[in-house]
Amino acid sequence: MSMRIPNLHTRHEHYRRNWVRFFNRAVPDVVWQRLARAVPTPRDPRVRWVPAYLILAWVVIGWSVRTTLAERLAEACRWLARRFPARRRPGHTYAGLLKATQRVGLELFQCFWRHLRAVEVKRLGQARTWYGWTVLAADGSRFDAPRTRANAKRLRRAGRTHTGPQWWVTWLVHLPTLLVWDWRQGPGNSSERRHLADMIADLPPQTLLVADAGYVGFDLMKQLAEAGVDFLIRCGSNVRLLVEDTNSRIERDDQHWHVYLWPRNRRHEVPLVLRLIVLTRRGKRVYLLTTVRQQTRLSRRMAAEIYQARWGVEVEFRSLKRTLAHYRVLSKTPEAGAVELAAYVLALALLMLQGAVALGRQVVRMSVAAALRALRDALETLRNRTWTPALEQRLRGALRDEYRRRRPKHSRYWPRKKNDHPPGPPKLQRITRYEKARITAVRKQFSTALG
Repeated sequence: MSMRIPNLHTRHEHYRRNWVRFFNRAVPDVVWQRLARAVPTPRDPRVRWVPAYLILAWVVIGWSVRTTLAERLAEACRWLARRFPARRRPGHTYAGLLKATQRVGLELFQCFWRHLRAVEVKRLGQARTWYGWTVLAADGSRFDAPRTRANAKRLRRAGRTHTGPQWWVTWLVHLPTLLVWDWRQGPGNSSERRHLADMIADLPPQTLLVADAGYVGFDLMKQLAEAGVDFLIRCGSNVRLLVEDTNSRIERDDQHWHVYLWPRNRRHEVPLVLRLIVLTRRGKRVYLLTTVRQQTRLSRRMAAEIYQARWGVEVEFRSLKRTLAHYRVLSKTPEAGAVELAAYVLALALLMLQGAVALGRQVVRMSVAAALRALRDALETLRNRTWTPALEQRLRGALRDEYRRRRPKHSRYWPRKKNDHPPGPPKLQRITRYEKARITAVRKQFSTALG
């Protein structure tokens, strides 16, 4: 009796086609065509790092489990050789990859993601909106950098004592799907409000921006209002609001109140008329400012649901720092560190995107750790010509557990944990007759100037 031997080569070829087809679904050919038109390929035949190779190499470096940049690049080059067997091989040195990327600029990552995002917005369909809005959440976080002289001179210390050089990343996350929408980066002492102001021009119509108390500011809110972007931003005790009556019960008994945001150093400008929403969570009050004045358009229940979902942005930073292990940039110079950090953000964005292709609306339940293991196995399989279950099948099973925990997951004693106090209530000040007359005069002056 003869024993049947499985044809491993056929199984590998079947899986290889499956993996390539799935990746092409996540990143269709039209994206690469638009990128090639926006970032032309050099005509010099000696140039090996074309824009597509640069994007894929940096993304694989962001997904890699290796500890050094040279090892990650070697893994990425072997993967590219298997992925494109009929094309010319890319370079094999990290210095060459870095030089080729700097020649194009950081705009390469932003340009690629904008073209890909335009395709994905059409694919999301009804899942893109929430209560009629495209709900985006803004948040920022710092990333450590090596304590070299170059980093210390350019990045400097960011805020705290004994803190080394750091980077700052501010990004927008699409709350219904937790997909990265856009991001900006800079030194550790960068202004997250300025980063958000730079991203206003790329916001889609009917956007509702959700942010914490760090984004409260007259200038930023005025820019958002003038751009037609609605927002739901938490405010704290560092904000002074003008109200009609300080004894009024704000947001109580189904009432809603309009407040004026009019700092003393902006009295020559028209004040912002906002709506103050007060929510109660775990016995504590949360104060939210919004441009949506109609309670039928944005009720307290809707505001509470949307703002509670903002916690997903914090989870995204934890996934990038701990799950992908990119809490620290390895490059010793600011120029190289900027490229490396942008590549890490793009790697997480593409990982979440592939999860959205496989899971659809359930992508909010995706386990980043399980999806990353499946993706790394797929890269290893394609690189070493082995066999494993299809990537899409594994991504569909990469879901977080839903059981209710009875004890916290974090350790009992954590010496470096930050115990920041929540923002206090805003300062409510009764508006005076002079301020009322001043508001009327300023409005009349601006309306006359605008015709």
